[in-house]
Amino acid sequence: MKKYLIALSLVGLVTTSCYEKLNITPPNAITNEQVLELLKNGNDETVTTIMGALADGLNAEFKHTGSLNGWSNEYYTYAQALDVNRSFAGNDMVLSAQPPTGDDLAMYNFTGLRTSDNVTNEPFWIRGYDLVQAANKVFNLLTDELVAANGNVKLKEYQGRAYLTRAYGYLFLMENYGTDELGVPIYTRYTLAQEVQARASAAATFDSIILWTKKAISLFEAAGIGYTQNVNGDLNLGVANYVLARAALWKQDWATAITACDKLIANYSLMNEQQYVARNEPGKSGEKYVYYAESRGFTNLKANPECIMGWDNANKGRESANYWLNFMANGKQARIDNRLYEKIADQDYRKANFQKAAFGKFIAPSTNGFATDGSEYDIGSYINLKFAANVGIGGKIGNTTVSQPGIIDYSLFRVSEAYLMKAEAQAQSGQGDPKATLNILISARTNGALDCDSYPSMSGMSALDMVKLQTRIEMWGEHSLEFYNNRRWKVNVDRSGSTVHHTAGQIPYAQLVLQIPQQEINTNNLIVQNP
Repeated sequence: MKKYLIALSLVGLVTTSCYEKLNITPPNAITNEQVLELLKNGNDETVTTIMGALADGLNAEFKHTGSLNGWSNEYYTYAQALDVNRSFAGNDMVLSAQPPTGDDLAMYNFTGLRTSDNVTNEPFWIRGYDLVQAANKVFNLLTDELVAANGNVKLKEYQGRAYLTRAYGYLFLMENYGTDELGVPIYTRYTLAQEVQARASAAATFDSIILWTKKAISLFEAAGIGYTQNVNGDLNLGVANYVLARAALWKQDWATAITACDKLIANYSLMNEQQYVARNEPGKSGEKYVYYAESRGFTNLKANPECIMGWDNANKGRESANYWLNFMANGKQARIDNRLYEKIADQDYRKANFQKAAFGKFIAPSTNGFATDGSEYDIGSYINLKFAANVGIGGKIGNTTVSQPGIIDYSLFRVSEAYLMKAEAQAQSGQGDPKATLNILISARTNGALDCDSYPSMSGMSALDMVKLQTRIEMWGEHSLEFYNNRRWKVNVDRSGSTVHHTAGQIPYAQLVLQIPQQEINTNNLIVQNP
């Protein structure tokens, strides 16, 4: 019996006109065989008509603005919020000026995500497998044999997107749920009757991620998809080489990591001080603190030549992209730990993205002219200004209607991380000069004043420890990187000696792994829980 594809959205044929365009008779009844034949012999127009909706949807999966668990609570609902929350369970980011309670405390002490039946860890599992399933739906049609038979560049681009999306989904899962020995269940096809899989080994999972990403790179190259200053969330060679480099570090495949980083470094530039540092630009009517999103690259991608993957406000689909990080858009605050702040050299302009002294209490936009929504809250010491924007792109000083503090851009991956990943791979492997690589970044951030040998807090450090410190400084607050690196570098969370952290406890690095959600335990009898 022929299988009819009744769920038209699976292949992008959502209107009768699409059927007419493809000369399908009768309309609204198309078989798998017909679809495959059209793809096998189709031109760009035919391929786009059939596969465009699914393939374009893969780009959106990277930002995933839909709910991951049905909550109205934003902490664990949106992918961008997930990218911040894990960093609060670390050494370098502090949650608000006031001691956290309830869900905030569980997030800060990493207790909720260590409990399998806690609903806060399920969104991370869903997030990873949403990426995998979206990719596998494309592979139900775009097999290697079909793409090889046609040779159409659109087919190659679309299949490249699918390989990259699947690879990133599994990288996300590994960084959250993988252990030294165990990976996660690997699925390479989409079906409602999917047989459950046991957890693959960690080595096999990373081998698969690297293999799929290399396939994506080859397909993009064949399709003429290059590198861009990415403001639309495009899947291209920049994103692919970033994912490859990061996966290769986990796999300790140092040569692959270096090669991928070199490609990124060759195609993107570093921000200068004007683009990097937050600036207070008070108005002429008594406003005290005004930070324009348009002024720098972290909130305006037109001013960010580093952006490997990001979304301008029109494309990211969610206004509160920086969430906790842009404290000026809400009462929640992300602060830097004083111990890291003190390691940033005075000649290093990155230090200006944090304010040591407390701002104090604000009511906006009344007597102090704080250009947001009238909320009252305390802003404590060591507050981050890295993502501050109380006047959004196109806004002006005033209330939220005209200030539009939520209209900001969002950068997910930056080329500065490529310098750090390359230097790490060099230090770990002995291939090349890690300090020379690191010096490029340090020189850029100090306007040529410092290098590895003269950076005060790095005196006596090994090259690898230099990389680790500079990574903590440069990538502070970005896409959970401290959390992932603490796991990968086997660094314990130790808040002893901090004057900013609310608790002085320790979290051993071995506990920085999420529990497999109880729903997966209940439905997959082959799954093994994390320790």
